[in-house]
Amino acid sequence: MYYVGIDIAKRNHEASLIDTDGKLLSNSISFSNSKEGCDKLLAMFEKFGVNNENVVIGMEATGHYWLSLYSCLLELGYDLKVINPIQSDAFRKMSIRKTKNDSKDSLNIAQITRFGEYSSTRMSEESVQAMKQLSRYRFSVVEECGSCKCKIIALLD
Repeated sequence: MYYVGIDIAKRNHEASLIDTDGKLLSNSISFSNSKEGCDKLLAMFEKFGVNNENVVIGMEATGHYWLSLYSCLLELGYDLKVINPIQSDAFRKMSIRKTKNDSKDSLNIAQITRFGEYSSTRMSEESVQAMKQLSRYRFSVVEECGSCKCKIIALLD
């Protein structure tokens, strides 16, 4: 069994691959948040004989940046675990050396996935995601209108 930890970022993600014993199989790879980046990750999987039946992939739920990679890997049938960043931060703080970089973070996420000590985030249906976005947008517009009204009243007073 293999475990992959992916540190999610806006432009470039970082992935680390470990085996059942927690041994790092190669240096972490950096790949872009695009189809080409996903292909680069899949090429690394192919190099080590990783497929959707012998791997668990863990990634952080960082903003909306994880959604495209999640969708791509889900379509290919991979077992995905989306981990709350608070949990991975707590795991990182348990180590003796308090270094923080993308490579170490992706390794920590792989280890968390291997141990199974996390609460996984579930992906909502597309319609629910759309409704969440619309609700958040409406809330921000209502808040902005209220702020504008207060400014106008202040100017008139």
